[in-house]
Amino acid sequence: MPLESNNAEQLREWFKNCPALASGNRFRMDYLAENPTEYALYAVPSQLAYRENILGEEILANEQTVNYIFASKESYGADVEQNLANLGFYDEIVAWILEQNAKRDFPAFAGGRIKSIVPTLTAYPIEIGSDAARYQIQLRITYRRG
Repeated sequence: MPLESNNAEQLREWFKNCPALASGNRFRMDYLAENPTEYALYAVPSQLAYRENILGEEILANEQTVNYIFASKESYGADVEQNLANLGFYDEIVAWILEQNAKRDFPAFAGGRIKSIVPTLTAYPIEIGSDAARYQIQLRITYRRG
């Protein structure tokens, strides 16, 4: 069973528990505005895993992975301290994600049970403007179907 649409909302709600995120900032899905500071979760194309059954038919494998991007729009510019703070913010998020993995504290997931949520790319500014930048990390969610 492919990823269902409510899984993105479950993941977004799970992220809101991260103490590094300011509760007053907007947290959108697949969209960031031009001005800082807000967060967004982006769905990323993910390859479905298949296996061959005893009849030689290709069927979905029991273990699947899906990818998301967590992004934020942050103040950015010549101020070294601000840019270092932006990267430090992502260090806090990665540490929180790894802590949740150790505790096995995951969001509900339609069609399966999450086994892990891990960052697969370190934080970096992907879009840079004169006074704001979009930073992001990529996440891989591994889950067992059924």
